Amino acid sequence: MIDTSENKDNVVLTIKDNGCGIQASDLVRVFENGFTGSDRTKSQSTGIGLYLSKKICKKLGLKIKIDSKYKLWTEVQIIYPKSNFNKMN
Repeated sequence: MIDTSENKDNVVLTIKDNGCGIQASDLVRVFENGFTGSDRTKSQSTGIGLYLSKKICKKLGLKIKIDSKYKLWTEVQIIYPKSNFNKMN
């Protein structure tokens, strides 16, 4: 699912899947370079994707948040401050 919402200060892009999810203990580390989680069945993981996403968001002045329910879903939100969002148009 991909969705957008708007509030007084931000525009929020939400991306949610119904995949394998992320263990709660790993959520605090998912944006670290090279971190692939404690579930080692994902042998093809590089640990670079979310790291680069966070780095790019920081350079653009955006916030990124992640939430997950292990074995059910993962949701990533990219938060665009309206002041920056309006400058992109």
